[in-house]
Parts: sequence; structure tokens; C-alpha cells
Amino acid sequence: MDNGEEVHDERESMIIRRDQLSFKNIFRSFSFPRQRQPFSDHAFGYSFTAPKSGTTGGRYCRSIRSHFCTPLTLITMKILLQVATPLKWLGLVVEFLLNLISLNGGILGLIWRLMTVRVKFPRRGTAEFRSVLAFVDDRVELDGKRSLNNYFTPLMELKDHGGLGDINIFDLTMMAAKISYENAEYIENVVNNHWKMHFVRFYDCWNKFLESNGTQAFIFCDKKEDADLIVLAFRGTEPFNAYDWSTDVDLSVIHAGKLGYLHLGFLKALGLQHEEIFDLGFPKHLKIDKPAKKPAAYYVLRADLSDLLTAHRKAKIIVTGHSLGGALATIFPAILSFHRDTGCAGAVLSSLAGVMTYGQPRVGDETFKAYFESLMQGKLYVRMVYRFDLVSRIPFDDYDEDNRLSPFTHCGKCIFYNGWYHAKVLEEAPEPNSIDLVTAVPRMYLSVWTDLFNALFALRFNEGREFEEGPWLILFRLLGGHVFPGGAFHSPRDYVNATRLAKLDQRSSALLRSSKTMAEINLLKEIN
Repeated sequence: MDNGEEVHDERESMIIRRDQLSFKNIFRSFSFPRQRQPFSDHAFGYSFTAPKSGTTGGRYCRSIRSHFCTPLTLITMKILLQVATPLKWLGLVVEFLLNLISLNGGILGLIWRLMTVRVKFPRRGTAEFRSVLAFVDDRVELDGKRSLNNYFTPLMELKDHGGLGDINIFDLTMMAAKISYENAEYIENVVNNHWKMHFVRFYDCWNKFLESNGTQAFIFCDKKEDADLIVLAFRGTEPFNAYDWSTDVDLSVIHAGKLGYLHLGFLKALGLQHEEIFDLGFPKHLKIDKPAKKPAAYYVLRADLSDLLTAHRKAKIIVTGHSLGGALATIFPAILSFHRDTGCAGAVLSSLAGVMTYGQPRVGDETFKAYFESLMQGKLYVRMVYRFDLVSRIPFDDYDEDNRLSPFTHCGKCIFYNGWYHAKVLEEAPEPNSIDLVTAVPRMYLSVWTDLFNALFALRFNEGREFEEGPWLILFRLLGGHVFPGGAFHSPRDYVNATRLAKLDQRSSALLRSSKTMAEINLLKEIN
């Protein structure tokens, strides 16, 4: 505009072009503290408006200001993309060596087998092959023996009425989120033989924009016949996958109509077909080849859940995920609602009992938050955050009228674990961006030492062998916690410990017993 004012179109969307993201371009963008430029003036920025007619056009007018969070995000993305290939190979080597040592009875056993030429070599994709996360936490059994009455009293109703006998529904969903990082045969073995439930299918889905199978999930039922519960678990951010991490911090957004602004990277992971127009990105129907060579996650999962509901008419659906998987678990029902007038989407949505996420990043703006919270009325939505988990605090909440590049906010209340034994229900976790050098960082380091003490002494002697941590885990906490403290709190192991041990304070107990929460509990009674 001639008077220099910005024009903000409610349908504006923004894409960060990774191939144009360079340190030189980032430095130029933020070299002047009072610089105000349209985002599209920068080499890495592509911005547009999407008129209702379904064509793109207009000029995108959001401007970049010298805010700390935005350049930090762009620099982080660039570093991750630079190290993607070596990080991937590092992961392959580490996993192979860990499995090689484990398969041959430890380091001494491996030396003996080398001397006797009887070495067993691990085969990726088998039930015996484990990811790094499975070595960090090798537990596969559900927490059926532990009484929530002694630990998580306010959630006792969820276990008694919405669980499966003595199984804690929180533990079940977190364990499902944890094993989602493993291969299909490993998952099938755990579900069928350890949990005595019914494994349905593992999904390795296509990301059109990465041109790779970048999204994984699996579905299981509590019983093979006449199931009461169906669980969909999305895989989260893999430790050695730089593209997953760069997706978590990405600021790219697309305007999704009544859903508001949504994180573009997460939509791509779910099977987005067009990155500029949401209606084209997620059409109501998408042809799925049989067998699907390049399956789009949302469509194959929706179709299979619909088929399962035909076979199990009383079943309720729980969607879960850790990290990036939690983000996908949150967006999935929103797109179902967007397509609710189609038969399969409406059926799946009407049978949805709840969404339970762990260490979930932010996925949308205030409009999406209002939409999602309305959608989940009468259903269970629980978002867990363990201490200073950095992933639950990205993309950064950096939105204001001058810097409208990061409009992300969390949905609903969260259960915040400020330790293995304590939890609170809050609107938002403390230190929402975890970058305050005066308060957040010192508290992170203090919490690292607290967790290290618990790992060395309290858990081993007070809570039983299943919580005992060996020297490798202690080393992980000691080194990882001090090099990258915010990431150390993201471990699935800590979330499993928290769901099994944490107690709620009195104020949080009252919040969970509110009318809305009781409606959620009553709905979950239908599972049994």
C-alpha cells in the first residue's frame, strides 16, 4: 500500500523454501533491528493468498522483524538440513552396533563369538532388531499391576471406566507411542504376544513433498473379535532423522479455512496433495491404489478405521503419538471433521473417544485451537508435557502484530510433569519457549541433575526393577542432559515413568473433576 501500512489477508499463507535457506540469506534478513520487509522479499520466503475461488494470487504482506525466536528457528533448520545425511548414517551405524552387541550377549560375548567365528549379525526389520529408543527403554509390558489409586488418584475413573480391566489407558497409549518407533515385526510381536491384544497393520506412508515414505503409524485393537477399543498410534520424531526435527521447528503455515492456520510440515506428513490451497491439499476423496505404492497417511488410515468399525461396531477409537506423532494425532481428527459429511470420515469421527499426546509440538493458531477444543467437547483430549521438553515448546510462540510469522499455540489444557512424582493441570507449560537464559536454562540444568539423582537412587530402591536404569542410560542423562538439556526431557522413557508414577496436586484434581472432564470420563465408559 502507498501509505506503507501492511495489509493482512485472513487467507495468507507462508512457506519457507528449504532449498533457498542459507546462512547468508538468514543474516541479511535480520541484520537491521527495525527492518520491515514483506516475507516474500527474502530468497527463502514464498508467500501468497488463496482466494475462495481456489486460485492463488495477491501479495503476502507479513513482515520479518528482528525477533529472537524467528532467526533462531531458521538457523536451526539450516543446521539440521546440513547434517541430515551424516546424521542418518550415524544412526544406522549406532543402531547396528547396539543390536550387534545385544544379539551376541554383550561386549564380552561379542568378543568371544569373534574369536570362535560364531558372530550373529542383526537383520533390520525383524522382531529382534531394536531402535536406539528401544535401547534407552526396553520395556514392553503394560503397567497392569500398579494401582493408580496410589499414584494418579484423580484419573482413577479413566482407568476403571475407560480402561481395559487393570490396564491404565494413559500407560497403554504412551507405550503404543513408544513402540511406534520400532519396525512392523517388533510392534506386532509386542502387541500380540506381550499385550495379548490384536495387531492390525503397520503403515509406512508417502510424503509427496519429501518424495519418501516419511510417515509411520500402526493400528491395533484390544481384541481380535468384537473389539471395544481401537488405537491408532503415530510415530514421532526419530532421533537421527534431521528432516523430522526440521519439520518440528518449521514456521511454514497454510490457511485451512474454518480450521485456521495449520503447520504445513505436519499436513504434508499426513498426506497433503497441494501446498497452497487446503481444499485441494485434502480433497474429500483420494483414489487409493490396491496395493497402494505411495499411500497418503490420512486416506489409508481413515479407510482402514472405517472398515474396522464395520467389523467392531461397539468399538471406540483413541489416537495417540509422541513428539511429531502427537502433532499428527491432533490434526487427524480435525481433518476428519473437515470431511465429516463423507461417510467414512463421519463414522470414524463419531467413534472417536479421544486424543492423547506426549511431548507434542504446536500445530495451529488461535482459530485452530478454538475449533479443535469445540470438536473435542465430550471427548478426551490430554496433552502431556514432561518438565522442560523442548519439542513441546516448538514452533516458538512468537506471534504479535509486528512479527506475525509464528502464530502457533497449543490446544486445551496440559498435564505438566515437573518431576517423576508430581503433575499439574495447566493452561500452558512453564517457560513456553524455553529460551530465557535467566530463568529457563538454569532450571533446565537443575532438573537434569534432579532426574539424574532419581535415576541413580530413588527409582532403583523405591519403585522396583522396571524403573532401574543401567550405566548407558545414566551416561545418556549425564551427557545429553548437559549438552542439550531441553531435548533430554523429550525421551519416551521419562513419559512412561511419569504416566506410571506421577501424582496430581489438589488444584489439578479439582480441574480434572470439572464438568467437562466428567463428560469425557462418561464417554470413555462406553469403551467397556
